[in-house]
Amino acid sequence: NTPADNPVTDWGATLGRVLFYDTRLSGNPSISCSSCHNQAAGFSDTKQFSQGFKGGASGRHSMSLINARYYVNGPFFWDETAGTLSGQVLKAVQDSVEMGMQLDSLVSRLKSTEFYPILFKKAFGNEEINADKIAKALAQFVRSIVSYRSKFDEGLQLTNNRLADFPNY
Repeated sequence: NTPADNPVTDWGATLGRVLFYDTRLSGNPSISCSSCHNQAAGFSDTKQFSQGFKGGASGRHSMSLINARYYVNGPFFWDETAGTLSGQVLKAVQDSVEMGMQLDSLVSRLKSTEFYPILFKKAFGNEEINADKIAKALAQFVRSIVSYRSKFDEGLQLTNNRLADFPNY
């Protein structure tokens, strides 16, 4: 699900990672994307319903982001309301319970931060900060979260190796 106009690059994924862990993306700035997609919990949440920026419970459990780059079914979110990964990240940022941030306010906030113009230039070739580039950078970071040699990966490899012994299976 990597669109031609947003391939994963080192600088794009780096910018996305900085944004992912930055509390400036929430309205009061108290939480980041990583608050509900916790790396130690497989980029998911240990709570049944994730906690939003004002302490309220969201209407859903945060899905794991691992291997999202291989998700080919189309829409994102449990209810499939986001058509693309870039659209998904902006919905969470703008949601009144989850992060509660208006995109114009977010762009202003990032523009006034010393290091973001530099990171946007490295990732996209110029210092312009806008909602589209924020979404693209976050999507690049999420696509870079890929499992490697997890127990699941090892089990899948073992299964594939065994099935190779049965070509007519």
